[in-house]
Amino acid sequence: MENVFQEFAGYHGTLVKPYYWLEPNQTCTKCPYHIKTGEESRVTYGEFYEAFGFPYGPTMPENKQLIFYEVKDFSGTNIQKGQVTNCISSNIHAESILFEDSGYLDALLYHHGSVGYITLYANYTPCNEYGHYCISKMYNFLLKYEDTRLDIYFSQLYHVEEDSPAAAWNRQALRSLASLWPRVTVNPLSDGIWQTLLYNFAKGVSLSAFYEPILPARASADSSNASTIHLITGFKPYFVEVSPISKPQEPRNHHESGMLKTHSNMVPKHLSGNSQYSAFPGPQTSIIPFPVPRFQLQQAAMSKPRNVVRHLKMPGQVDNEFDVGSFIPNAKEINEVVITEKVVTDKDKEEKGNSRKKKKAK
Repeated sequence: MENVFQEFAGYHGTLVKPYYWLEPNQTCTKCPYHIKTGEESRVTYGEFYEAFGFPYGPTMPENKQLIFYEVKDFSGTNIQKGQVTNCISSNIHAESILFEDSGYLDALLYHHGSVGYITLYANYTPCNEYGHYCISKMYNFLLKYEDTRLDIYFSQLYHVEEDSPAAAWNRQALRSLASLWPRVTVNPLSDGIWQTLLYNFAKGVSLSAFYEPILPARASADSSNASTIHLITGFKPYFVEVSPISKPQEPRNHHESGMLKTHSNMVPKHLSGNSQYSAFPGPQTSIIPFPVPRFQLQQAAMSKPRNVVRHLKMPGQVDNEFDVGSFIPNAKEINEVVITEKVVTDKDKEEKGNSRKKKKAK
């Protein structure tokens, strides 16, 4: 495979030039390294909010595309995590860069050979507009790697509104991509997935951010995204409806407060040795809601969910007479003896003594 990218070692991961001809320029601040892997993929909390609109609500940055990704094997073990950004100077979308034929991700799967899952966390849904064809590249990628599953989580919809000139193309392309279910899912970011995303890809996040409830503006946008993507694709997405906002829980005593401070010493394995990143206890939400084993594309297209009903014998239907030994090993029959006690008063003792004297007199 002839690669079009160049990869360089960084302090805590690698830096990738997705196209060898990219050079630093004043127009695009991310050039030329639009792919970063490992701990190099982390961004500041401010940049995370600017791109994803969390926690305060949608920001809709038109010229800023940011994708975090995770690559796992068939057992669910992480192989690599990273980030991808769009190139403003060359007008290349992030999905187009990541799923480029003979690109970085293509080479990773080609050489690794046992990739079962790819998960994307994107600030926008992918498009299929003229000059980009992001979804077409993703579709062809999945046809090439028939055993790999793709889960997409997004925070904002990209050019699907009725007044958008490219809305029809993007909607149709999203339907085509979602038709590969269950190999492909398209879901809005929601609930605990937000905290997991912060934990894995952001730096400089305060501990309290992981215990704060989802704010109303963000929760409303997530719910709207779930409804809209359902209407577009015809597939109900994985989505957790957030309950009414409540006050964050505070430590109940000084001991718990001290535990929160000392808990930062419990460094996760993937952060050990990286002193520049502050460690914090983050949630570990399961990101694969519907685990799917390895299968071929034809089988995936024909798969449909089934409801399996098993008829069980209820407790009320169990026979009254049964062998105790079949339930309890080495069971033995036990004779039950009931012992009753009676409180004896002084009056009872006197009456009993008089009755004995009468018997002796006779």
